[in-house]
Amino acid sequence: MTADKDDLGRSSDVYVAFAFAAADVLLELDAEGNTVFAVGAAMALIGRGARGLINQPLKKIVHPADHPQLQGALTQMGRGERVRNVMVRALRPDGKPVNLALSGYRHPSGSGRLLLALSHPGGLPPAPEHRVSETGLLDKDSFQAMATQLLESASPDDPYQLTLVELPDLQHEHGVGEDVSAIFASELGNRLKSLSVGGDAVGQLDDHKFGVLHSASVTAESINRSVTQAAKTVLPDAPPIEAKLATLVLDVADIPPEEAARALTYTLNRFAMDSEKGGDLATMMRDLQPRLSATVKQMNEVRQTVVNGDFDLMYQPIVDLWTNVVHHFECLVRFKGNDNQSPYETVAFAEDTGMAGMLDMALLERAIKAMRSPIANTESLRFAVNLSGNTLSDPHVVKKLREILTGCGDLRKRLVFEMTESAQVHDLAAVNEVIQGIRKLGHEVCLDDFGAGHAAFHYLRALKVDNVKIDGSYVKDAMKNNENVSFIKAIVQLCTELGVTTTAEYVEDSETANLLKLLKVRFGQGWYFGKPQRPSSDDIRTAWKTPTLEWRKGLLYFKG
Repeated sequence: MTADKDDLGRSSDVYVAFAFAAADVLLELDAEGNTVFAVGAAMALIGRGARGLINQPLKKIVHPADHPQLQGALTQMGRGERVRNVMVRALRPDGKPVNLALSGYRHPSGSGRLLLALSHPGGLPPAPEHRVSETGLLDKDSFQAMATQLLESASPDDPYQLTLVELPDLQHEHGVGEDVSAIFASELGNRLKSLSVGGDAVGQLDDHKFGVLHSASVTAESINRSVTQAAKTVLPDAPPIEAKLATLVLDVADIPPEEAARALTYTLNRFAMDSEKGGDLATMMRDLQPRLSATVKQMNEVRQTVVNGDFDLMYQPIVDLWTNVVHHFECLVRFKGNDNQSPYETVAFAEDTGMAGMLDMALLERAIKAMRSPIANTESLRFAVNLSGNTLSDPHVVKKLREILTGCGDLRKRLVFEMTESAQVHDLAAVNEVIQGIRKLGHEVCLDDFGAGHAAFHYLRALKVDNVKIDGSYVKDAMKNNENVSFIKAIVQLCTELGVTTTAEYVEDSETANLLKLLKVRFGQGWYFGKPQRPSSDDIRTAWKTPTLEWRKGLLYFKG
C-alpha cells in the first residue's frame, strides 16, 4: 500500500464509495487516466505492488485487446454513471493475462477524477462466445444467458434495466442494401455497448431488434441519441430513423436472488413466443414490465402455496388389466380452493420457472406422510409420486430427494415414481444416473406421457425405467383409429423386448380396456377404473372402497 500526504485529507465518502464493490484493489485516476492513489492486494491480484501503479496510466496494465472496454467504462464514469463488473484482462509482469472485474464512478469532488475498484471476477459471467457474425454482437441465447447471470449478481438496491430497441426494416423502408444495413447494425451495436453493463451487454435478437442491459443512469434519450448518431455516421443522407424502445426494470427484490434470473428468462421466453405469433409488437413491448411483475407475483404465490401446504393429494387407481388388482394409486395434486380445476397450468409454470423441484419435494413429503398414516400403511397399497424432468436435472433438488429417500426404507416397493415431462431434458445421462439411484433403493420408476411432446423413443433408449405410461391421446381414440392401435402395438412390443411394462391412461370404458388387454398392455388408468379421490373414511377397510373398488383377501380389486 502507498499513500501521500493528501491521503489523510481524503473524504471518508471516497472510501465508503469504494466499499460497494468489495474490491481487492482500490484506485483513483486523474483526468488523464493516471493512477494517483492505490491501495489493496494488488500483488496477489495482478502481480504488481500498489506502489508500482502510482503515476502510471491504467491502460498500461490492461491487455491491448481490452482497451475499448476499458475506455468505454472510463467514459461512462466520466459522465457520472456507475459502472459495475466490466470484464477486462490485466497483464501480469510475466505477460500472462488475468481476468478482472472493474467497477467505479466519478469522484464526488467533480474534479474529473475517477474512483475504481478491481476484483476477482468470481461467479460473474464470462464473455459469451456466440455472436452474430455480421455485427459481432451477442446472439439471442448468449444475451439472455448474460442477462440472467448479471441479474443474479445485481444489487437489489440498484437494479439493472433492460431496454429493447426495434428498428425499421432499412432495406424495405429506406432502400438500404444488406451490406450497409449490417454496417449500421454494427455501428449502432458498438455505440450501445458504451451504454451497457460491462461494455458488452448488447444482444442482436433478430435483424431489427436489439437488447441493451444498462444501469438506471442510462436514459431512453441517450439510447435514442445512439441510434441517431449511428444513422448520421453510416447513412448521412437517409431520412431520420425512428426506433421503438421499451425498458424493463429488473427489480425482482420480492423473490429470492436465485429465482430472479428465472423470472426474467420466463418473461422473455413468453414475450418471444407471443412475438412469433404476430400482433402489435409495440404494445407487447410496453407490456414487458407488467409481464415481469406478473411472473414475480405468480412465483411468490407458488412459493407460498408450498410453504403453507395449501394443497391436497387425490388418488387415482392404476389397475392390473390381467388380474383386476389395483397395482397402485397415482398421487395427484389439487390446490386448495381449486379442487375442480386441473393443476396443469400451475405445475407447468413451476417447471418453466425452475420451481418444480420445490413443489415436487413438498408433494413427496406429503405422500410419504399419507403412506405411513393408519389408513394407508399396508403392503397392499402402493402409491406413485410425480417427479418433473427438471427436478431430476437440478443437483440441489436431487440432493434433497436422496436425503428423503434415505429415510424411506420402510416404503421400498410401495413408493413408486413417475417422471413427468413438459419441458425437454437436455442431459439425459445425468437424469438416468439419478433414476438408477432411485431404482437401487427399491423404488420403481415410470416414464410418463410416452409418445407426447418430448417423451419420445430416444428417452426410452437413454433412460432405464420399469414402466412406460402411454400417452392418453393414443388411447382415448384407439377404438376408432387404427393408426393409434398400431402405435400402441409398437410401444408394447418394444417395451416387452426391453423388459419394461406398459400402462395406458385415459381408459374410459370396458371396450377400450378389453382392446388394451388384447394388445398386451399390462396396466390401465382412467375413469373406467375410478376418478381421482380422497380416502372416504379413517378406517383402512372402508377408506379405499368405491363404487368400482373393493377388498378381497387383503387386496384391493377393480369390480369390473
